[in-house]
Amino acid sequence: MAAAKKVTKPTAKTTAKKTTAKPATKTVAKKTVKTATKVVAKPATPKATKSTSEMRVSGRKMIGTLQKEFTEKFPYIRLNICPYSEKSKSTKSPFPSNTKIGDVRKKDSAGEISINGRTLVKNLETNFEKVFGLYAQVCFTKKEGGRYYTSGSLDEMSLTQLNIFGEEQGWMKGITH
Repeated sequence: MAAAKKVTKPTAKTTAKKTTAKPATKTVAKKTVKTATKVVAKPATPKATKSTSEMRVSGRKMIGTLQKEFTEKFPYIRLNICPYSEKSKSTKSPFPSNTKIGDVRKKDSAGEISINGRTLVKNLETNFEKVFGLYAQVCFTKKEGGRYYTSGSLDEMSLTQLNIFGEEQGWMKGITH
């Protein structure tokens, strides 16, 4: 079922138009006087901009660039991208940061992934598998230096929730890979 869109009524501020009417005239003691007409400029309509909290991932994106953007938005967690064959291994070997996703993807579709703070960890990881045929894993580093992959209840959190949880737990900040 599609979510309903909020409809707002236009306000005077957003619907003001430039007028081209002739100046009004009034008669004062049998003398015609021209009065000024107020000209209100229509405010510029802002161009639609991409939300700064959303990341788009396509085959053209470098893994290092994606990891840097991810860490800037979610400083207490990180994203590793590995070959799908690494999924069953206990120790994962991620792709180098100078690798383009399109060069290592296993799916031929031209799809892309959208990542924002509401994205669940498990959905992000599943989307990388479905769209690119790659194994993605959200990770974190505890304050004593131990590195971990998310699982269980952590995979049920949104990226924002996990990032906040990590901050509360004292996870290391700004670790990119």
